[in-house]
Amino acid sequence: MNKKIVITGTHITPALALIAKLKDNSYQVYYIGKSKSFDKKIIVQSKVNFIAINTPKFKRHQVILSILKSPLFILSLFKSIKILTTIKPKLVLSFGGFVALPVCLAAKVLKIKLIIHEQTLKAGLTNKLTAPLADKIAISWPQNQKYYKKTKTVLTGNPVRAEFLRIKSHQPKAGHPLAGTIYITGGSQGSLVINQVINKILKTLLKKYFVIHQFGLAQDENSWQQALDFKDTLPQNLKSKYILKQWFTIKELSHIFKQTDIMISRSGINTVTEALLLKIKSILIPLPYTQKNEQLNNANFLKNQGLAIVLTQKNLNSKTLLTAINSVFKILPKKSNSKKYNHLIKQATDNLFNLIK
Repeated sequence: MNKKIVITGTHITPALALIAKLKDNSYQVYYIGKSKSFDKKIIVQSKVNFIAINTPKFKRHQVILSILKSPLFILSLFKSIKILTTIKPKLVLSFGGFVALPVCLAAKVLKIKLIIHEQTLKAGLTNKLTAPLADKIAISWPQNQKYYKKTKTVLTGNPVRAEFLRIKSHQPKAGHPLAGTIYITGGSQGSLVINQVINKILKTLLKKYFVIHQFGLAQDENSWQQALDFKDTLPQNLKSKYILKQWFTIKELSHIFKQTDIMISRSGINTVTEALLLKIKSILIPLPYTQKNEQLNNANFLKNQGLAIVLTQKNLNSKTLLTAINSVFKILPKKSNSKKYNHLIKQATDNLFNLIK
C-alpha cells in the first residue's frame, strides 16, 4: 500500500500536529516549503523530508495576471511536477500560502488526490484559488462553510499539537507571592513592536509577575543582543524572574502554557486556537495590514469567547499595555460558548487523519 503523503503550505503549526499522527501510523511524509524560511528548521527537527521551492508573492488584486507573467511561478510549477513525479505520493495536503499554489496545480496535472485545509475564520487567498482543484476541503470552523462548495467540504477543526491537548487549564494559586506568569510572544518570528514596548515596562512587570519572553527568530542580531544586555543589567531579584529566548521548542512551550496566566501576543489563528483550547487569558495585538484584517478578526473571535482583550498596534504603548495587564483578572474570563469549539479542536487531528484515510 502506498503510504506516501506530500504536505505543503506555510501554516506549519497544524501541519506539525498532523505529521506526528501520520508518522505514528507509518505514513511516509514529505514537506514542500519555502526555500528561505524558519519552517524548514522546525520540519527537519521533526525528521520529515523537507523539499524547498521558490515561489513569488503575488499582487492581491491581480493574482491571475501576476501568475501568468511570473517566470518564477512557472519554474516552481515545473519543479513541483518533477518532485511529485519522483515521490509518487498517494495524496497531497495543502495548508495554504503561496508556496502551496504550484504544488496543488502539479497534483491536479498528475491526477493526485488533493485535500486543502483552511485554518482561518474566512477563506485564504491560496485556498480560494485551489478549492476548485481539491477533492476535499477541510475547514476549521463552522463559519468557513459559506466560502466553499458544500459537497466538497468537511468540518475537521484546526489541529493542535498533542502536547497541548494534555494540558489542563491553569488556575493562579491563591496567596502566591507573584500575581502570576506572563508569556510574551510575537510568534516564532517575533514582533519588534511588542518587544520594544515590553522593554520599557519590563522592570515594572517583574516586580509583580514572572515573565517568559519569546523574542523571535526573525529579529535582527543587534536587537537580540540589546535584549540580552538589558537582561544582564537587571538586579538579580528581577533577573531570576525573567526567561528570555529567541524561540521555544514544543516541549518548552507545553511547560510554559501549564503555568501561563496571561499571554501577550499577536493573533494568528493558530495562537488563537491554542488560547481558546487552554482558556488562556490573552492580550492580543493584531498585526495590521493582514489580508482582510485577518488578525483583527481572529482577535475579536477570542474576545467574543470571553478570553481576550484586544489592543490595536496603533494604540499600543507602555501605558495602554500596563493598563490592560492590570485589568485582565478583573475583566476575564467572561462567559462564552467556547466549549463547542473546544471539542472540535481536540478532535481536529483525528478528524483530518480520518479524512486522509
